[in-house]
Amino acid sequence: MIQIKNKLLLPFILLFALSTNINSQTNNLTGSPYSLFGLGIEGNSNIGKSSGMGYTGISLDASEEINFLNPASFATIKEKKFIFDIGFYTQIESLNNGENNELRHVTNFSNFAIGFNANGKYGLGLSLLPSSNVGYTLVGIESVIEGSNNESYSTNITGSGSLNDLRVDYGQPLLKNLNVGLRFSYLFGKIEETESVQTTTSLLAIEKDNYYSGVRFGFGAQYTFLEKNTIGLTIESPTSLSASRDTTTSKITESALTTIEETTNENIANFKLPLKLGLGISKKYKYFNFALDFKKSFWNSTNQSDETGDYVDQNIINFGTEFIKDPTSYKYWERINYRAGFNYDSGYLKVDDKNISSSSFSLGLGFPLDFNGSKLNLSYGYKKTGNIDGILIQENIHTININLSLTDLWFIKRKYN
Repeated sequence: MIQIKNKLLLPFILLFALSTNINSQTNNLTGSPYSLFGLGIEGNSNIGKSSGMGYTGISLDASEEINFLNPASFATIKEKKFIFDIGFYTQIESLNNGENNELRHVTNFSNFAIGFNANGKYGLGLSLLPSSNVGYTLVGIESVIEGSNNESYSTNITGSGSLNDLRVDYGQPLLKNLNVGLRFSYLFGKIEETESVQTTTSLLAIEKDNYYSGVRFGFGAQYTFLEKNTIGLTIESPTSLSASRDTTTSKITESALTTIEETTNENIANFKLPLKLGLGISKKYKYFNFALDFKKSFWNSTNQSDETGDYVDQNIINFGTEFIKDPTSYKYWERINYRAGFNYDSGYLKVDDKNISSSSFSLGLGFPLDFNGSKLNLSYGYKKTGNIDGILIQENIHTININLSLTDLWFIKRKYN
């Protein structure tokens, strides 16, 4: 039993290390200028299987790989099985405003998750993943000093940070073919903004550290009918994240650095997250598994707006498919998972009277590492966001996701010393 306890301890040590250092990894989480709005853009936090299948998963099970898109899926983890999943991604982002084109590169952590079913009666999961990411730079904003003889100053603004989601999922069978699940999420993070104002004689630097935290609850259900068809439902409650700010204003001249003003723990406006609903259906047919999801976020009801845009209701449609010839075959190529998917997101921001929508497609492979279900998942995705119109820009994003999913049989009593 001592060996089993030590084995269980390792994932929690890793989780603690990730959660305590997550805010130090905020310099290159994203390169999107659209992360300027609100708490940034939604994080790349999908497991390898979902990333290759157009980010579907509301009706998919977790019998072989963790699925944290629906807490009810944790009920499908097989008895005495332990699953560990960790992922990373790298992105190449091309930004185009019609006149200039800029390339940015981002590499970061996408998820850490563990799931297990000790007795066959229920499944549990613990996950840490980015909920939203911020990473933008505005350089060389020229303005004229009022009352001067056309004397101007230049402003540079940078932002970085993330909102992180530490969640616990619980799923169990309720009736025959019906699984239900509950989720508890603790959302926390820091978003840093630095504004520097350069004149001919001095530099004024304003540093703002904004802290957010709050809790959110979720519910999920999955029902299987006619053996190979499953429907899924998810609900995420609306919540208000409490917020505070630390501000330091400094002036730099040729002779000295002077702190003009410094405030800590200043209360600022809370940020509201909306009610989210999701509905999914999947069907297994011969060697294929097809999945279709629809998700809606009710941003209108939060009654909040950004300085340059408004929040609007968001609709997301995901479609994905997976092909596997024979997961028990001794021929390796017959055990490989082949995946493809498509995603459309209407966006939740309206800027200059236009929604910031996006569309993407993805391809993925799951390479088996053993006969227990362990896999190395690779996926490639292309995403187009926004368009070249007015003050808007178009983003073309190429993403590679790498996920390692390891499974093992735990909680087994030893028959000998």
